[in-house]
Amino acid sequence: MKRHAWILGAALALGCGGGKPANPDAGPKPQDDGGTTDTPFVRLTVDTGPTEQTAISNIAMAVGPEDRIGIAYYVKVNDKDFELRYREVQDGQVQATAEKIATVQRMYGVSLAFSPAGQPVVSYLGGGSDDSVYWLQSDLAVSYRNANGTWTEHVAVRRGDEAIAGNPVSDTGYLVGINPALVFSGNDALVVYRDVHNGQSPQQDWAGSDVELASGGPATWQHRVVAAGGNGADEKPAFGGRLQMVMAGAQPALVFDQAFGAADAPGQNVFFQRRNADGTTWTPPVKVQSVGGTMLGASLAYDVQNGFGIAVVDRFTSQLTFITCDGKTPTKCAAAGDWTTPDPVYQTGSGGWYPSLAFDPTTHDPSIAFHICSLESGRNEGSCSPSDDALVIATRVEDQWREVTVDTAGGWSPKLAFLSSGQRVVLYRASGTQALTLAVER
Repeated sequence: MKRHAWILGAALALGCGGGKPANPDAGPKPQDDGGTTDTPFVRLTVDTGPTEQTAISNIAMAVGPEDRIGIAYYVKVNDKDFELRYREVQDGQVQATAEKIATVQRMYGVSLAFSPAGQPVVSYLGGGSDDSVYWLQSDLAVSYRNANGTWTEHVAVRRGDEAIAGNPVSDTGYLVGINPALVFSGNDALVVYRDVHNGQSPQQDWAGSDVELASGGPATWQHRVVAAGGNGADEKPAFGGRLQMVMAGAQPALVFDQAFGAADAPGQNVFFQRRNADGTTWTPPVKVQSVGGTMLGASLAYDVQNGFGIAVVDRFTSQLTFITCDGKTPTKCAAAGDWTTPDPVYQTGSGGWYPSLAFDPTTHDPSIAFHICSLESGRNEGSCSPSDDALVIATRVEDQWREVTVDTAGGWSPKLAFLSSGQRVVLYRASGTQALTLAVER
């Protein structure tokens, strides 16, 4: 029944049934299904609001109760301001009016999760400037949705010394909350974020950055350092460039890359950590894969049968790979040798970009959504080939990767998830128009 309800709802949203959905704010509107006869996905336009390159990667999606798909994203509203918005999609219907979460000038990541009460919660760089001229938002903000559709912002962290690392580089500064990742453990929100101290010095701030955790909420938070980068006098590892976190049973686990010199600097390598069974301490950061350029970072997923999986692309070779670790016991995956050798998924031309990994909850097969720019090597983001552009999903079945096309026009920064019916959903920015788009498997 769920699957048929989705297909019917999506058909109505596309104007294939009786009537069209309301469109009071010129956001979601019926979209011509042009091209979907070549793909088993129906495409829904979520928002056509203007954006810019820095906002393309700042989108988040989560599947909540009753297959409600929550979406958080930024829209440019004037020369300096961006509006962080929320919309839901259910049964093929896009919520007619977007809900405003916050207005910001600095966009450095957004993360979304549903609380046990069934309401969405969004984390981002928010709060005040703390007297910084550039960092007009400098705090880790977590906004909770109220029953009437309004949002209340809570500041979870304001300063770098709220989580104590025990060294003077780490325990200072005002810029926290870069690239957060949010999950729930029971009623507690868990948010990991990058602490970059004062966000200025290449060595002390960016290279000496830490991965930290805020837990609790909405009003009361505890703080802990997960990976300290400020130790040592010379080389510092620039931890936490791009963060992703999942729940693995009762405990969270995360991946991140290294980003030297800036919040959006090119990333390299893949590090993994998981919280120990004591619910407090974490395994040390371990480099599980050497990668020259991670683009938007590695994608982490957990499956009760297979354990952990990580998908990552090397921007310089356009090789997309997949590694796994049978992490069902709490002591596994803390060593690089616990992980499999990289399994090539895609390695043709300029592609494999922006991978997003998810496991099928029924078959336990891994699927990876990614963008193909061109069949020629050496292309960059501004020179993709219209004839080759594509958004695809590769699924590993019996050790073979099989591809299906989601959008023949391509798609940037995809986010992949499964509905309870087993249907896959992909959120992405459409190539060319940059319209925020949701593709739903038929």
